[in-house]
Amino acid sequence: MEKINKSEMIPFNVFPVPMIKKVSVNFYGLGIKLAKFFPYLKLELNQAELSYNEKEYSAIIIAMAVIYAIIGFVVATLFSIKMFPEIFIFTGIFGGILLGFFVMLQVAMYPKIKGKQKIREIETNLIFALRTMTVEIKSGVSLFNSLNIIAEGDYGALSTEFKKAVKEIETGTMEEVALEKIARYNPSLFFRRSIWQIINGMKAGADVSSVMQELVQTMIREEKLQITKYGNSMRLLSLMYMMLGVIIPSLGITFLIVLSSFPQMKLGELLFWVLLMFVIVGEFMYLGILKSKTPNLMG
Repeated sequence: MEKINKSEMIPFNVFPVPMIKKVSVNFYGLGIKLAKFFPYLKLELNQAELSYNEKEYSAIIIAMAVIYAIIGFVVATLFSIKMFPEIFIFTGIFGGILLGFFVMLQVAMYPKIKGKQKIREIETNLIFALRTMTVEIKSGVSLFNSLNIIAEGDYGALSTEFKKAVKEIETGTMEEVALEKIARYNPSLFFRRSIWQIINGMKAGADVSSVMQELVQTMIREEKLQITKYGNSMRLLSLMYMMLGVIIPSLGITFLIVLSSFPQMKLGELLFWVLLMFVIVGEFMYLGILKSKTPNLMG
């Protein structure tokens, strides 16, 4: 079985990659027009390490939207023939447009989402890696060997980035140039700042161990600042949770019970199930917001 190349993975794609590429060729014209609505698509593709240019990926976005619009139309039509026979065509068209638009949005946002995941993986281990490098350099280890220690260590995406630098240096590239290459298209602002600070220190002839030590202190101060901001945002999030998880459901059920006491109001069991689903969806949304607000540097 052929192994899937991670740099070619696309969300919701159940077809072979060569097949979707072949289909997307027919949408290159529309892809060029669509790319104008995503001015940072080229940068996001580079940062997410996807092996597409902006024209190819824009065409794939349209191709995926069309494929799933057709699938949505067929499924919605077959479903509504028995349920809503008088409007099954309109239901099918609406279902196709809805599914196609949803898939198009998800595929278009995928490079940005993958870039954010990479940022979190890098910044989670950044302080620990910099502290390890500082200790190693102070004990007499060279910068190259300290980079190799992080590259071979368990630092997630950060180890992957340093492996690229180590590989470049081993092939004869200067350390400053190799570090510059891994910093250029990296989506993490803190990673880029750290690497550039190391490069500037090396070019200025400063003691690398002193540069690293100051860099670690800067990262720790930034981590404390992020934690303070996170603590302040938790007040609003706690209020949001109380409203969504306690106040709205309890008041809603009380209001429905009062309404059900009137003979004119007929409230079925379905309404209470809808309220329960609303609460469950709201809880998952809250957990997603809570996770997105967690500072990356906390580790």
